[in-house]
Amino acid sequence: MPRKYGTTVYVRSKWPLMLRVKGTVILAIWWQILLVGIYSSVVFVIHHYTDWKMNYGLSLVSIMGMVVSLLLVFRTNTAYDRYWEGRRLWSQMTLSIRNLTRGIWVCVAETETRDVLEKKSAINLLVAFAYATKHYLREEYGYDYDDMVDLLTHIPKYSLPTSTQPMDWRSDIPTALETLQQQPPARSHLSEKSGGQDIGASSNVSQSAGTRARHRQSKAQALAFDFLTPTNIPVELTYYIGSYIKACSNKQKVDAATLTMMNNALVMMVDCLTGFERILRTPIPLAYSIHLHHATWIYILALPFQLVSGMAALMIPAVMLAAFTLLGILGIGYEIENPFNDDYNDLPLDDFCKVIQAEVESMVATRSPVPSDWIFSDDNYPLSNSRLSAKELSVLSLEKVHELMAQENQGRRSSNVQYSRAVPGNNNGGGAYLEPGSPTRAQSGGLPSVVIDVPPTSSSGLTKVNSNKATV
Repeated sequence: MPRKYGTTVYVRSKWPLMLRVKGTVILAIWWQILLVGIYSSVVFVIHHYTDWKMNYGLSLVSIMGMVVSLLLVFRTNTAYDRYWEGRRLWSQMTLSIRNLTRGIWVCVAETETRDVLEKKSAINLLVAFAYATKHYLREEYGYDYDDMVDLLTHIPKYSLPTSTQPMDWRSDIPTALETLQQQPPARSHLSEKSGGQDIGASSNVSQSAGTRARHRQSKAQALAFDFLTPTNIPVELTYYIGSYIKACSNKQKVDAATLTMMNNALVMMVDCLTGFERILRTPIPLAYSIHLHHATWIYILALPFQLVSGMAALMIPAVMLAAFTLLGILGIGYEIENPFNDDYNDLPLDDFCKVIQAEVESMVATRSPVPSDWIFSDDNYPLSNSRLSAKELSVLSLEKVHELMAQENQGRRSSNVQYSRAVPGNNNGGGAYLEPGSPTRAQSGGLPSVVIDVPPTSSSGLTKVNSNKATV
């Protein structure tokens, strides 16, 4: 069952979890439970209204119950390990994108307008990498999706008009590709900009009408191997990102340490993509899944014969309850085995990509921070027990600043410290707030105040004493 908008793990509801249906596997197994109930009813009717007694003493049921339980536990643990591994790899990929974005935006030197545009274009590829990875893991091979098509307009392969190149069918595989279902192309922002003309109209293989249309189709679909043209967009994007890093190195716009960090982050992104492919293309062996289904259904179908004589009609709901428990666990393991789909219990990849995009856009919305702008501002007070800002402290000698820092350290050892600046919540156990300009002691226990020669300044909050002396 698809989650609402594909962005949230849990949808708020006034109903308790015990009464909720959304997000469960009930809608997928209800018909199986109903069949078990009908089957149990037939066994009950035959046993009580005919001469054919169905109360067979099957001790094998007890033994099979233990075996089926162990198999189901192993199946669920294996599926959850794949789910957790997918989440861990996505977190590592997010970490690499954040580090690489920070390295490009802050550490790459800007000497002209061209440099800023290059940095922003490279960062757009990092966001596109996240979206392309999401579509690639959902077996949506193409670039014409609304969430990433605008981020790829400056890539030669995907820009107009060269992006209309067809994806040729492979001719060296036995699959009857001409029988595969072909879907109409999806309309994107680029198609709207081009006057309503569909970009992929000339493609032999059209893109899906929506990101989830592929999973709703019952007919056979073409896979990545069916295309002659490579469609691994995330890997292709890493080549362009790597070329930008190499260009920064050649132009000497980044230092060696940052260059190493950026290359390591790019390698980590490729490593995470390979880990995703390992999870996606290495399913649980089919023989194990089939055997588990066989064992589960044999146990469920044999259970009425053991309970019909002792529980009478109550046997029917009892067997249905057992079927609900076992088939539910089986369904959960099957659903989370591939955590990259858009089912309700899968990883919310749409939300993860939106978070990455929002963080990157907010990071590059303003110019990269300059330390002198925020360190030596009138609002920065490095010493919490001083009325002097960083701008005012910068005119003092190095020895006097270290003396103030030592005094502050001594004041922190006391249980009651009076702060000379009125900072909300900074009372430290009841210390009084003192207005700027009033004499104060750094420590209520009697530590004398320090008188320092300060050049004349117009900053508010500095109390002038005789001969331009200030009490700190």
